[in-house]
Formats: sequence, structure tokens, C-alpha cells
Amino acid sequence: MSVFQINRRTDYAVRMMIELALQADSCLSARHLAQRTNVPKAFLHKIAADLARASLLQTQTGPGGGLSLNLPAEQITMQHILEAMEGPICLNICLLRPHECPRDQLCPGHDFWGRLQTVIVQQLQATTLADLAADAVALQQQPRRRDHIPYLIPQQDVVVNTLPVIGGQL
Repeated sequence: MSVFQINRRTDYAVRMMIELALQADSCLSARHLAQRTNVPKAFLHKIAADLARASLLQTQTGPGGGLSLNLPAEQITMQHILEAMEGPICLNICLLRPHECPRDQLCPGHDFWGRLQTVIVQQLQATTLADLAADAVALQQQPRRRDHIPYLIPQQDVVVNTLPVIGGQL
């Protein structure tokens, strides 16, 4: 099954940035950050380079060095992180620039994609890294119940079909 989703690097980047926000007064080593976030160290270095290039985190070399946020968590939005990893948000090529698509003036799909993109961008801009760090603290204190997690395909009770045994063996 193919699904529309963010890529793994973006998921890892969000994990890393939340952990750095939780440890805002510290510079975390790559090894420690990889352990805390379950991000493979090889990926972590590449992702950190992209986040540093976007001026979202800074790296310090040498003893006591590591990674830290470059800005306060309140100033970093989810849009900053997503675009640092995936580039500008554009749900459909027809939204890229006027007249990219010859049907943009008469296509109802164009209007729908534009509205959807606007909602997504508004949510990404409205959610800061500080918001997610606060959520992380709350979830550490009281994890949500499994039936309150929005899954695309809800977990279903597994029914095990039993086969009749013939001659004492399967």
C-alpha cells in the first residue's frame, strides 16, 4: 500500500529537534542524541547538517561539543523543520506558480489543492518546537491511551483461525 507521508528523515529531524528543545540549556553529543531519539547515528549526522544549513541548529566540535538549537524553541516552527528536510511545501505542481498548469483557471482540483495546502501551512506555522516539547513533557508524565491515538488503520482484535488437526499433526 502506498501512502502520502513525510519521509523518515523528516520524522527523525522532528525527534531530534524536540529532544534538543527539551535539553535547551545543553549541548548534546551526537551519540547521546541518537540514543535518546532512536535515530541511527549515520542518519543523524546527515540530518543535523541539513538542519544546521537551515540555521535551526548549531554544531560545536571538540570536547564538550555537540548539537544545540540555534534559535529559541518558540521561534522554530514545524514549517521550518519540514522545509529544511523536504524543501518548500507544494502539494501539486499547479500551485507552484501562476499558469504552471494550463487548466488552473477552470480546474476545481486547483482550488481544492490550494485550500488544503493553505490549511497544512497554517498548521505548520502555528505549531512551534516549544509546543511539541511541552507535549513531550506532558506525555512523559501521562502517556495517551492507545485508543486515543489517531491511526490510519486502527488496530483490530486479531482472530486466529485454527485448523483442524488430522492424524495428530498439522
